[in-house]
Amino acid sequence: MSVAKKRKIVDENRKYSEEWEEKYFFIIQNTKLMCLICRETVAVFKEYNVKRHYETKHNDYLKFSSEVKQSKLREFTSQLKTQQKMFSSALQQPSNIVKASYSVSFLIAKKMKKFSDGEFVKECLEAVAKDILPDKNKLFSNISLSRQTVCRRINDISNEIIVKLRDRIQDFKYFSIAFDESTDISDTAQLVIFVRGVNESFQITEEMLKLISLKGTTKGEDIFHAVENSLCENNLDLEIISGISTDGAPAMVGKEIGPILYTPRHIIC
Repeated sequence: MSVAKKRKIVDENRKYSEEWEEKYFFIIQNTKLMCLICRETVAVFKEYNVKRHYETKHNDYLKFSSEVKQSKLREFTSQLKTQQKMFSSALQQPSNIVKASYSVSFLIAKKMKKFSDGEFVKECLEAVAKDILPDKNKLFSNISLSRQTVCRRINDISNEIIVKLRDRIQDFKYFSIAFDESTDISDTAQLVIFVRGVNESFQITEEMLKLISLKGTTKGEDIFHAVENSLCENNLDLEIISGISTDGAPAMVGKEIGPILYTPRHIIC
């Protein structure tokens, strides 16, 4: 029996509604639905997904009056336009200089260094260029590595990774998840979720889906809702989940309540 072909968004003729901008602070950005409040994107053009994101992540906005919401909308829109203008200005620089700025920013993030370290790296590059490539010294001086620039570059890289992962998720035929909860040095509970999926061409994608700070209690119910919200935000359907892995802690596999109780028993690893 042949497997039913997965429907694409374009096949379902889903469209953006302009009222979502005022109701949920969502706009169209690069063919994606983007939240003006947190700048996260939603891949599927459905009001359910947009509304769920808004009410789950920004429920403090529900109490605002229409006038306050309008003011916030203008504020967020203005901030976005300012950032886009700055990004456009950066693109006007020689591509190799912009690429170098992104490369250094990526290494700073990867090695978990301070954003301000970019300025020190630039000083080092200029010192090396002065002795080895004196005729190219100006090129190194034009590399933007200020704390603010490094922060923006890392955010750009992060957003691009999220967009690419969500695009791959849309093609998953089956997927599994693994998650664990631990406390960081500031005594804040952190829940990390990993996803592993396969498409119809048997290409495997394995990435960290989300890192969530848990506020208040960390009972099984809290962990379940955090995982559920993350799956929903990334349009992962529990109907095609094939496995769940945890560390076996009571909060994960408790008899009374926990993430495992809300999923079919035969898929648990």
